Amino acid sequence: MLKGSMREKKTTAPVGSLLLCLLICITACQRGPKLDQKQWALATTGILTECNREYHDVLAGVEPTAENISKHGTLLSEYWGIKCREDLLFVLEWIEQVGHRKRFDQMGQYMRTVNDEEFKTMLKQLPDEDKSSWDAVRRYWRALGKKSLLGWDFCRYIHLCRKGYLLGYLSENEAWRLMIPKARILQQTFDSWKDLGENYLIGREFWSLARTRASGWFYYRAFKSLLENPDSPWNTIPWDLNLE
Repeated sequence: MLKGSMREKKTTAPVGSLLLCLLICITACQRGPKLDQKQWALATTGILTECNREYHDVLAGVEPTAENISKHGTLLSEYWGIKCREDLLFVLEWIEQVGHRKRFDQMGQYMRTVNDEEFKTMLKQLPDEDKSSWDAVRRYWRALGKKSLLGWDFCRYIHLCRKGYLLGYLSENEAWRLMIPKARILQQTFDSWKDLGENYLIGREFWSLARTRASGWFYYRAFKSLLENPDSPWNTIPWDLNLE
């Protein structure tokens, strides 16, 4: 078009204006989330952030010092097997597609096929760690329904995105593009910050008896603090904030 005649330019000017308007609209749609939407997403990881004494309102959670980068790199490597960008993306996909909620739901479905006596007999043959997981299923699976352990899974997904950004495995834009959709799903699935936090704690109980015994009280205290502290993100950021 640029090489055409003046007549061609005049004829196509309205089309050019339309394309410009379309480009502006597309650009507007592609703009990143607003600040309050970002803060909402960060607040979903409130319990972990509180326990780790990190910043609720900073994407990385901590200052990007060499010490912090080394510390969190070690944590992701030891607890998640994440040592590079590819590892992180693999784990994020696993959480998105499977997570702990799949096993939780499979166990719940199995419980529907056995009576109480059969269930008790089965438990006697299991180690304590597995007994605890089955007990969590027995107590919570029916009540949770479609929520399953989505809060536990997706809060950790968002936490990993935050740490992935800190370690340079994700750019800032990539982190938000991954986090915000999961934040929307959490908002659509749960009724309140309290509801989300309870699901996270149930998931942790299902995941590990040893960790629950060792630090369950600490996580519950963080949960209570987020609910009761008037300055906590759970009390300053409305649950029903528009995330679209």
